[in-house]
Formats: sequence, structure tokens, C-alpha cells
Amino acid sequence: MKPVMIAKNINKTFILHNQGAAHLPVLRQQNLEIFAGECVVLNGSSGSGKSSLLRSLYGNYQVDEGELLISQGEQWLDLATAQAREIIALRRNTIGWVSQFLRVIPRLSALDIVMQPMLENGISDSQAKTKAETLLSHLNVPERLWSLAPATFSGGEQQRVNIARGFALDYPILLLDEPTASLDKHNAQQVVELILAAKQRGAAIVGIFHDVWVRDLVADRLHNMQQPAQLAG
Repeated sequence: MKPVMIAKNINKTFILHNQGAAHLPVLRQQNLEIFAGECVVLNGSSGSGKSSLLRSLYGNYQVDEGELLISQGEQWLDLATAQAREIIALRRNTIGWVSQFLRVIPRLSALDIVMQPMLENGISDSQAKTKAETLLSHLNVPERLWSLAPATFSGGEQQRVNIARGFALDYPILLLDEPTASLDKHNAQQVVELILAAKQRGAAIVGIFHDVWVRDLVADRLHNMQQPAQLAG
């Protein structure tokens, strides 16, 4: 089976300009292949580079060396050298992202936030609204909140809106950065069900999970990270 994403020999170092230009290596010779229908969990201690690798796979971090190959039919796009417009196009219809924090236009309602990625991909307003309502209901976001902007929601409610938006489209690749970290067990279980359904339809998923029980339910395999890096002058 052909992978949908390949990371080859990825290296990344941060330069801490406020600490005398000290170098902090965060990724060293990372290699990873991700296949359709599986969930790969990034595994390692705090500071081992899990979030840095996940952000690199999304194109948020520019790697210093290596290739980040995304399958485009018979072709491959290298995120490490891709143009900004190519990365934006990938994020619109190929790579979904769910972080721990909701970052949206402040005045948009919760329903509009979840509908937005669907509308941007040409899905009709009625279809987008139906799916958004289904996701918000599944994630136990009260209907009375759907028409309100999430700024005043609790942290858990905001996160559930965030997750609904991340699962609004059937992205071929999903990147999940501790999606259940601020949720109680009942709501975390609802997220597990979304992840398992995404795997069933063939999504390739890479995730970081704070809760071991969630990881054990969704992971097909673990990708073990290197030990925490040391500062260098």
C-alpha cells in the first residue's frame, strides 16, 4: 500500500535570539510513513518534539532539512519546499487540523465556525448546516449556544466546537494535537468515536494524546520520539 504522507530525515532547530542565539535542536532525523485508515500516535516525554513534528507536518514550522511528502494522486508535493499558496490549498481540502485551542474570527457563531470549511469547499449551505448541527449535537454542545460566538463559552465547549470544525470535512489526512486534553471522559469518548469513524472511511491520522486510555483506543501504532534536546551555544 502506498503511504499518503512521508517524512524523510527531518531536522529542525530553533534559534533562541533572546538567549544569546542559543540553538535548541527539536527534531533529529525523524522518519515516518502514514497510511490511509490508520492512526499514528506521536509518543514521547515532554520536550521530545511531538508538537514540533506535528506542526511541521502541517507546514506551520519550516524544517531545516529533509522532505515532507504529501501524496497528490501520482505526484508528491514536498511541504518542506512548497509555496505558501500550495500549503493553503492543502489545508483547504487535504490536511485537517485540530489543536488544543480555538482560534477563529471573534464574532462568528459556533454554527458558522463549523460550517466555514465546508462552505469554502463548495458544499451547499443546507448540507453544511446539517452536518455542522450533527457534529455539534454529537459533541454535546447545547443547541442554545449554536448561534452565539464561542468567546464566552467554557474551555471544554470551545474545544468541542474546535473539534467539530476539524471533522467537518472528510480530510484524507487529519492532524490532532491533544484534542481531548480539556474534556471529561464522556465528551472525550465522543471524540474517540469521530476518530474511529474517520479511520473507517480511510483517513490517515497523526495525533498527540494526553489521555493514555484515548491513545490506546485509537492508535494503530506509536511513533517514538527522541529524548529531549539540549541547548547549544
